[in-house]
Amino acid sequence: MRASTQERSNVSVLAEHISDHLSVFVVAEVTDVQRPANGGLRLLNYADDAVCLADGKRLAGLMTNKHDLYGTGFAGGKIVARASKPNAVKEELINVTADLLHSLDGTMVTGCDLNTNLEDMERLMALTPHVLAAVGSPVDASAATAHGTIGAAEAVLGGELNAVDPGRALVHGCGAVGGSVARTLLDHGWTVFCIDLDPRRAAIPGATPIQPDAPWWDLDLDLLLPCSVSGLITTEMSHRLRSRAIVPAANAPFAHPPLADELRRKGMVVLPDPLVNAGAVIADSIERFCPAAWRSARPEDVYKFVRLEVRNRARRFLQQRDQGLTVDAALKQVAAHPGLDPIGLSFGDV
Repeated sequence: MRASTQERSNVSVLAEHISDHLSVFVVAEVTDVQRPANGGLRLLNYADDAVCLADGKRLAGLMTNKHDLYGTGFAGGKIVARASKPNAVKEELINVTADLLHSLDGTMVTGCDLNTNLEDMERLMALTPHVLAAVGSPVDASAATAHGTIGAAEAVLGGELNAVDPGRALVHGCGAVGGSVARTLLDHGWTVFCIDLDPRRAAIPGATPIQPDAPWWDLDLDLLLPCSVSGLITTEMSHRLRSRAIVPAANAPFAHPPLADELRRKGMVVLPDPLVNAGAVIADSIERFCPAAWRSARPEDVYKFVRLEVRNRARRFLQQRDQGLTVDAALKQVAAHPGLDPIGLSFGDV
């Protein structure tokens, strides 16, 4: 196990552990304890270390965009782990990750991601303080992301769910985030189609489950909400998509990034994913920078704050787009000013 100073682009490998059966990479912007990097711990059966590391750099870059967009007070980062048998290395992963975080002395904090959960974070927090995952709190990070996704959808719809006519939506991926999004839409009278690799998760009461191999992209929809994997929407799918808008809770939902602009040129509203799925990092900002308010807050207060912040920023983004700005220019216009206090501090004002 060693620290690494190799840097590429805006992120670099800050620390790593490499072995035949488990490799772990901490990939982040070079930063300090005043503005630590923040990103979840992801464990997958990557083909090899190079693929794992490439994914870490991609994800850390996305986290950088998200943190900068909302002014969370964090830098971008990610911890990615490779194991051929992920469930068999959990204990070792927790110990290795704790050592890596200790070696970085507070310049990186982590939370849940794919194949890691709150129980894992509780075990990790027993070994290191450098964890932000609402451990011991009634606030659920996935619920925060779901509420942010609903806020973004409301920006597209032009009003809160209880004030707009119900439509048709498809939720792809019905886990902790997607399942919550689907149930919220159902509660407001929407026709909701659900698809998941696990059919049990797609069987949400009131929704219409769809088989994973069905051509869901042919459905007439008002909202498509990708809440599953990166690279979901392929070129063939994009040519046949029939949805008014795409509101992605998943990171990088397009197999090829230019597909998003192609759909926009056809008149479809496509929100950038860092604008949509920032709920968990906004909650992290509250937990880190406004701890007194965090400890006394009710979960519904945190979720309401997240939903409003995402809705307002997504609404301003769409207004900038209506004025003719490019996606990148519109994002720059709505991004938090670097000199402002972290967004979490404003929760205390509320």
